[in-house]
Amino acid sequence: MNLVDTAVAQSLRYSLKYAGHAAGEQRITLEPRQGGLRVTLEANVELPLPKTRQRWESELDAEGLPRTYRERVEGGGSRLMEVEFSKEDGLVTVSQGREDFAIPYLSEMHDPLSLILAVGELELEVGEVEMFRMVGGRAYAERLPDGTLKLPWEEAEKTVRVYRLRPGLSLLYFDQDDYPVRLTQKVGEHVFEAELVQIQRIDPSQRQPQPRQERPQARPRIVAGEPPKEREGDANNPNRRRRRRRRYN
Repeated sequence: MNLVDTAVAQSLRYSLKYAGHAAGEQRITLEPRQGGLRVTLEANVELPLPKTRQRWESELDAEGLPRTYRERVEGGGSRLMEVEFSKEDGLVTVSQGREDFAIPYLSEMHDPLSLILAVGELELEVGEVEMFRMVGGRAYAERLPDGTLKLPWEEAEKTVRVYRLRPGLSLLYFDQDDYPVRLTQKVGEHVFEAELVQIQRIDPSQRQPQPRQERPQARPRIVAGEPPKEREGDANNPNRRRRRRRRYN
């Protein structure tokens, strides 16, 4: 199974560790929508201090590309960011405070949640690298040699695919069903880890309705310069676009 083909709502529960100590819990919810998918990450992070509550939400289209992305962090102050990806207008609009700013939407772009699913779709050989455009820069996913993990619902260790993300030096581990079963990132002098401990299907009858979030009134848009242009030959690079480009149901 590929997560881009999921036909039922699912909840992925992760335990968090920081420097080897329990650091809270997070949950990723996948909800099929008409013509796309809603991905939500909710986390209560106890370490490193200060404690924070985080909620990330991404609305994806049928190709797995984000339409909107929202990120709220509470603890040690509150931060809110909203991003609208408009292919029709050719703009990506970012709201972080009193003003919006926008950049041209010239090619596929991802947010942090859509990036995780996109990396899980990659079909790269060890040592090959895929580039993804992000708001404010680029991310590079490099295929590393396979590893093994003992998952809570398995009796023995299983082979997992491993990718290194740069910048940030994060590692993503995927099982044979493309679930992100482990995520690690260097934070300061220590490593922050998220490990999948449970997968649950969500009964539609028990799903709580989400309050409608009204978008603030339009504010002045400041259009920034174009993203860096592709290096010569990128468009014909044989290592590019080797993904299982499946569509959502």
